Amino acid sequence: MKERCREVLQRAYLFLDGEVLSSEERTQIQVHLDECAPCLEHYGLERELVLITTRLRGKTECPEQLKSKIQSLLEEA
Repeated sequence: MKERCREVLQRAYLFLDGEVLSSEERTQIQVHLDECAPCLEHYGLERELVLITTRLRGKTECPEQLKSKIQSLLEEA
């Protein structure tokens, strides 16, 4: 991976983590992602992971019956 790609992705991850970036920094990141398919793909996967974990955070806990079933399956293995 090119050094420029590393730098852009590092800043992009800061944005994903909720860090505040200037509009100029966000534009630079977007331009790079538009021009660099490998970075866009890598960033896209990371973004999806963040969205999924954010969506799942705070949801209802796993039902006790399901926890018990999983535990028994693990003990059998």
